Amino acid sequence: MFKNLKSLFVITEEEKSATSEQPSQVKDKQVAGEPAPKAPAPKPIDNSILDRLIKAIEDNNQSGFDYLEYRRSLKSLAALPMEESIKFQSAFATASTMDVTLEKLLDSIEFYKKVLLNEKDNFFKASKQQYAQNVEGRIKEKQAVSDLIKEKSLAIQKLTEEIRAHQAHMEELNKLVENAEAKIKETSENFTQALQMLMSQMEQDGEKLKQYIK
Repeated sequence: MFKNLKSLFVITEEEKSATSEQPSQVKDKQVAGEPAPKAPAPKPIDNSILDRLIKAIEDNNQSGFDYLEYRRSLKSLAALPMEESIKFQSAFATASTMDVTLEKLLDSIEFYKKVLLNEKDNFFKASKQQYAQNVEGRIKEKQAVSDLIKEKSLAIQKLTEEIRAHQAHMEELNKLVENAEAKIKETSENFTQALQMLMSQMEQDGEKLKQYIK
């Protein structure tokens, strides 16, 4: 079930190629004799974070035909050579046979968006705890070690080796803090990217439902 649910939001290369160009666009490019400029490749979505968000959606899957089932119907039409509006309308026609209304689909989208936002709150709460544990705690430890260095520096020559040991400790702490900060920042960015992708897809589907389904 999880893989099937994930596939509803992950666009395959085949689907991209099937929907990326309309016949008129291809014709215009051939007449111009120039290839279309390539957009910069987006940063790959962190699969572990995406899986976490998809799992949250799966755990809160509403019973009956809702947005996820509509998305599945829409996905089945992805590779067919038809206008996007027709795909949305065809998928909605299937939903209508089960007494599903536009309002119900839009409400369902909002429900799953709230699920994702709740997951966002949980993620950043855990991230804050990790920061306090792995960064702030070591920053305090750095300060304590720094104070020790100053104190030991006033001692006699026989404490020189002890001072060097504390300096090595300081360097190790600096590396730990830098690594922890970089990891937390990267994970937060990856989470935000995955979240934005899913939220954007849902918002786009919501807008298109409003546009195409009258």
